Amino acid sequence: MSQRNGISWRFGLNKTILHVDINSYFATVLQQENPLLQNRPLGVTKGRGRTCLIATSKEAKQFGISTGMRRSEGVVLCPQLLCIPASFERCLDATKRLQKVFKTIAPSIYIYSLDEAFIDISDCRKNLYPDAKKLGKEIQNLIKKELGSWVTCNVGIAENRLLAKMASEVAPKGAVLEVTEENKDALLATTEFKDVCGVGYRLAKKLARFHVQYPYQIRFIPQEELAIVVGPFWAKELLKIAYGKETHLLNQLDRELPHMKSVGRSITGYRLHEDDAEITNILKNLCLEVIDKVRNMNLAGRQVWLGLYGRNEYWDTHETLQIPINHSSELLLWIQQLYTRWTKKFPVIKFAIRLSLLENQIQEQLLPQWQKQEVVQKALDDLNRKYGLFTIHPAAIPPKEELIFPEVTGFLGDRLYQLRDSD
Repeated sequence: MSQRNGISWRFGLNKTILHVDINSYFATVLQQENPLLQNRPLGVTKGRGRTCLIATSKEAKQFGISTGMRRSEGVVLCPQLLCIPASFERCLDATKRLQKVFKTIAPSIYIYSLDEAFIDISDCRKNLYPDAKKLGKEIQNLIKKELGSWVTCNVGIAENRLLAKMASEVAPKGAVLEVTEENKDALLATTEFKDVCGVGYRLAKKLARFHVQYPYQIRFIPQEELAIVVGPFWAKELLKIAYGKETHLLNQLDRELPHMKSVGRSITGYRLHEDDAEITNILKNLCLEVIDKVRNMNLAGRQVWLGLYGRNEYWDTHETLQIPINHSSELLLWIQQLYTRWTKKFPVIKFAIRLSLLENQIQEQLLPQWQKQEVVQKALDDLNRKYGLFTIHPAAIPPKEELIFPEVTGFLGDRLYQLRDSD
C-alpha cells in the first residue's frame, strides 16, 4: 500500500470500482410494492401460465428454491410457495431510477444488468470519497430512500470490475465488502467459479472434473496443460482471473457500442395457437414493440423477417426492401404480406419477427403518403413515451387487456433502447 497526497492507494493504483447488486431484484420489487408479499417465499414466473421460476425471493431461497426451477419442484421444497408473474415494466423503471441515483455519485457508471451497476469513483475518491466503505453504506441508504426500505443490496469495492463483482457476489446479503491487498488472495482462494463473472456453468463443470474449484488454484497449473483442457483463449483468461486481473469480457464494457444491426421480438406461449386471428393479433402486437425500439434509436430497417414455431415444425420467410421503414403501419403491412406465404400451416407456440439491415434515421421523404404516416407515428411516439407503451395504438391491434407487453432481459442486451430516457 502506498501513500499519495495523504491518501492510501491500495495496489499502487488510482482505481476504485464499486459493484452494486440488488438482492433478489424481481421478487424484491414486487414485495416492496405489495407489503402482503413481504416475508413470504415468492417465486416469480415470466408471465401468466408459465411454470419456470425466473427469480425467487430471499425467503424462498432459504428453502433451497433457486432460479430455473419448475413451480412443481419449488412447491415440494416449500408448500407455501407463492408464484406470481414478473412485472418487467416496474423493474425497468426501478433500474432507471437507480441509474439516476448512481449518476449523483460519479459520472462514470455502467448499468451491467437490471439489478447490477459498476460505479467508477477513481476520479472522485481523493476529494469526495476517501472512505469507500462509508460510500458503500451511503449507496445502500440512497437505494432504500429511492426504491423503498425493503430493497437491499450488496456493494463490492475493488481495484477493478472483476474483483468488485466477485466481492458483491460472496458478501452476506445487504453487506459491503472491500477487496484489499490483504484479503485479495483469500477471496480468490475461496470464491467458487460459479461466482466469477464470465465463467459459465459448463466451464466451471469442466474445471471441477479436474478438482479445480477456485481461481487461486489456476496459478499452480502450467498454462500449456490448462490450454489442453479449456483451449488457449480460456487458459489465458483463467490465469488473469487467478491473479484478480480484468478479463477480456469486462474490458469490452469500455468500447463504444455501434448502433444495433437488427431489432427482433419473439414470444413463446403456454399453449398452441391454431386460429388465424389469434396468431396475427400476436404478430401485430410484436410489430408495435419492434417499431418503438427502432424509432427510439433513430433507426430504420430494410429487411423484414417472420418466423413461426410449432411443437416440432418450423417456418420462416423474409423480404428485403429497397427503402428502409420505421412506421408501425409499414411493418404491419409487410408482416401481413409475409404471413400469406405460410401455406402448410401447423399449431404455433412461438412467434418471432425481426427488422434488420438497420441504418441511421432516413431523411424525410417528399411523398405525401410517407409524410402523413410520419405525422401520425410521431404523435403515437410522443403519447406512448409520456404515458407508457401501447397507451394509444392502431385499432387493428388487440384491446389493451390482451396486449403482450415488452419483456426485459436481466442482462439488458438492448440497453441502448431501454436506458435511453435515463441519460
